[in-house]
Amino acid sequence: MSRFRSLTPRRKKNHTLRAVSAKAAWGRRVLILSGFVMACVVGYYLLPQATAGWTTIQHVSISGAKFMKRGEILSLLDLPPDATLWTVEASKLEERLQGHPWVASVSVGRAFPNTLAVVITEREPVAAFQHAGGKLFLDQEGVVLSIVSEEATAGLPVVSGLSAISLLQGDPSTRDRARLGVTVARVLRDKFHGLLHIDLENSNEVIAETKDVTFLVNQHIEQTWQQYLALEPTIQAGNPTAPYEIDLRYSDKVIVRQRG
Repeated sequence: MSRFRSLTPRRKKNHTLRAVSAKAAWGRRVLILSGFVMACVVGYYLLPQATAGWTTIQHVSISGAKFMKRGEILSLLDLPPDATLWTVEASKLEERLQGHPWVASVSVGRAFPNTLAVVITEREPVAAFQHAGGKLFLDQEGVVLSIVSEEATAGLPVVSGLSAISLLQGDPSTRDRARLGVTVARVLRDKFHGLLHIDLENSNEVIAETKDVTFLVNQHIEQTWQQYLALEPTIQAGNPTAPYEIDLRYSDKVIVRQRG
């Protein structure tokens, strides 16, 4: 009995010590949490000021642009004078640039310190569209790129026979015809490297003229061209007299005729 009585004060002492230790631990947690909250508050107000020197946009790095001018790109970005790498929204800047007809794709990113990085993939001009008012660039999708000088279109296949207004307005059927013309030009350019003219005026056929040979083709050019390549050695062995015409509008035959 006396033994149990002697343990009671010890238990009370241990309980008291544990209570004191728990209060001290809780106090430390509160102190740490308070310090963390205060650090967050101070950081929220002071960090932007402390980092402003190396986040303020002082330079715009532009890569991939061959036809678009730097000033034109900066104008589209329309950055405010106090813009920083934290305040600009890359997605919105990309949307502004994506609306330009020359831009196929664009990426805007941050490059510390002080630099906004713009990477542009431009549409490639693959043909010159001839119309009454001059020439326009077309890309491989038949998209009109811009009005250009005579020098800039030198060497490109020339496409004609479409409505410039319909093409500029993005009319689907006109765009499809332009795309077909570009496809014909691409196929023939693999074989003929001189001046190439693609006439799209007739909706039932495409007339492709090289220096000595005129091709009559349609929307199945990529299939019928293989027929021509298979027969080309035989055709050349016959020594056709230039200028001559090759009709590839049929799926089962290739017609060669003298051009008057």
